Amino acid sequence: MRHRRLTLYIFLWSILTALIPVGLLFLFLGAPHDFFIPVLCAGLIFMLFCIYKIHSLLRSRSRYIHGEWTLTDLDDISGADFEALTCDILVSNGFELAKNTKASGDFGVDVLAFRDGISFAIQCKRYNYDVGIEAVQQVYAGRAYYECHVAMVLTNQYFTPAAQKLADKIGVVLWDRDMLEQML
Repeated sequence: MRHRRLTLYIFLWSILTALIPVGLLFLFLGAPHDFFIPVLCAGLIFMLFCIYKIHSLLRSRSRYIHGEWTLTDLDDISGADFEALTCDILVSNGFELAKNTKASGDFGVDVLAFRDGISFAIQCKRYNYDVGIEAVQQVYAGRAYYECHVAMVLTNQYFTPAAQKLADKIGVVLWDRDMLEQML
């Protein structure tokens, strides 16, 4: 989705950069000032908006660079940023696609990822304590809702013994702090 928006803004910016010199030529060759000056100002404002959007989208796309992040960095970001960064981490580690689900009403799944024809429903937990059994239950239900092959919980911490026991029993994959460190 971000890629399509970036392409759109680049396309609009390109059109405006081509039209502005034409508008300036008309302005200086005797076209009516009461028409071209407002149009030219609106075009310049829209061009600045496009440049701003291109810059912000490029900056958000390159948040994760393999090897630059540490677990301490991940401990300090918000849960929403952790989910977004998880997508970039997964893609840099061989997943073909990783995308966030909507923020609310996600049925216990934060990220949908695909690798070698296998779909993954992933619950991301950026906590300051060990992850409990609820996360395992949520992602197991969410896997069925999204019709994915694998249910997984990814965290910056570790899992409680109850969460590990349930995950082993129902086949949920648990990636803890140690696995996350290997992926960074």
